[in-house]
Formats: sequence, structure tokens, C-alpha cells
Amino acid sequence: MRILTYTSILLLCATLFSCEDVVELDLDGEGGDVVIDAWINNKSETQGIRLTLSQSFFNSNTIIVRDAVVLVNNETRGETYEFINADTASTYTFTPEAGSNIGDVGDIMSLSIEHSRGRFEAQTTINRVPPLDSIQQEFRDDELFSDDGIYTQFFARDPVGQGDAYWIQTYRNDVFLNNASQLNIAFDAGFDAGSRVDGLIFIPPIREFTNIINEDGIPAPWDVGDEIRVEIHSISVEAFNFLEIARDQILNGDNGIFTLPQANTRSNIIRNNGQEALGFFNVAAVSSLSDTIVEQ
Repeated sequence: MRILTYTSILLLCATLFSCEDVVELDLDGEGGDVVIDAWINNKSETQGIRLTLSQSFFNSNTIIVRDAVVLVNNETRGETYEFINADTASTYTFTPEAGSNIGDVGDIMSLSIEHSRGRFEAQTTINRVPPLDSIQQEFRDDELFSDDGIYTQFFARDPVGQGDAYWIQTYRNDVFLNNASQLNIAFDAGFDAGSRVDGLIFIPPIREFTNIINEDGIPAPWDVGDEIRVEIHSISVEAFNFLEIARDQILNGDNGIFTLPQANTRSNIIRNNGQEALGFFNVAAVSSLSDTIVEQ
């Protein structure tokens, strides 16, 4: 029995070592897929849709997509807005007339892009957004891993009825705090659909993602005199899923052994061959509140 056991172990080891296959990945291919960054809103200000081409894995250059026809349609109003690439940059823009916008809550919106690389279409609805009640400022000291100083949080209540999703954006002196670790999204008043916290005030972790994140990934205090603006953007459930996966992919290096396999996030934009395109289309309703950081 002992001889058979040793023999079996040797055969198993030989089998394991003989099953090794070498997989070569081509990471130097030329970019060719259109990437559509169509996150717009119903504020009465210039809206932008960015078109670029995907690149090889190690190429950080941006290839601009020019000569495209970019249309956003308000199916509810029966209106069409043409986004123009006037300066041959990657962003196509449309500016509503003063005091007007491209849509209201409940309006059905569609995107249509014509380019030599294909036709791209998408549809979404402008969802509701709760008003911002207040921005709280508080001096904190002797907290673990954080410097002493002024920290903020916002207060808003998710409306009753499950299925609302939001992207909370914070601006410091009109500069968007867009560090990947600050991507602040909420499903109803919590982190995801499984939280089941409908109709409540947003939970504390989400409320406090309004603070600055330093290069070490730790919240940092505001300076007296800083202007803070918090905006809640309504997004579709599909947009929430897109941002959640994109955030996890971007922060993959922080996940250690729990890193996710690299993959394109699901899109709601379909090209004329029936396949998903790269990017996403969402039209948000926005609530906003600003304040000045004062001595505590």
C-alpha cells in the first residue's frame, strides 16, 4: 500500500507539471473601437459628449474621433439637439438657450451617433433626484489616520420608492474631486440594491464622501475659505452598475489577491451590428448646494 501511495503521488505530480500551457496575449494592437462618454444632465449649461478611440494596453495616448454626427433626442418633447465639435477636440457640445434645458424628469432621451466606424444608438430616462437639505461642517481632532481639521457631510433624503440611483459629485473651488476612490454612487439611500434603505436619509459613509482624499487615500480636511459644492445626479440602474464595475476595475490594484479580471463594463449603447459599444449614455436631473468653509 505504501509503494502504491508513493507511486500515485509521483504520477500526479508528473501530470500537473506536464499540463502547463503558455498563453500569449497580444497587448500591442491598434485601437479601433469608438468610446462614447455621454454623461450629460438637464442643467441650463453647455453639455458635452466625448468621443475617442480605444488604445492598446500600454498606450496612454488619446485618439480623437472627429467628423461624427452626434444627436440627442428628447422623445417626450419631440426635440433634437445637435452636439457640435467646433474646435476639433474630442468633446462635442450643445448649449441650451438661456433658462432652458434638454429635458425634465420623466422625459425619454435617446442618443444617435453616425460615424465612418458605425452607427451608435442608446436610450435612457431622466430620473428623479432629491433636493439637498444642507452641508454640515465639523472640526474633528484626534481621529485615527486623519489630520485635525474641518470635515463635511451632506444631508438629503431618498424619495420613497425603491430603484433610485445617484452619482454624488463634490467640487472644491469649482474643481471636481474625481479621484477614483471618491466615486460616490448610491442606490436609494445605501450602497446597493441589497441594502434596502429606501426613503431614508443617505447613510453616513455616503454622506461623508464629500471630503478631500489625499494621495494616500485618506480623507483630508478642508481649508477655511474653500468653496464646496455638492451635486446629486440621478442615474439609471444600468448606469449605477456601470460605474460600480468601473470603480472596482480602476481600484483593482488596491484589492490584493481579490483583484477582478480585467473586462469591459456593460454599456447601454448599441452599434449597428447589434453589439455593445464602449461607454455609456445617461441624462441626469441634478440638485445642487454650495457653501463656504468657515472657522469652527
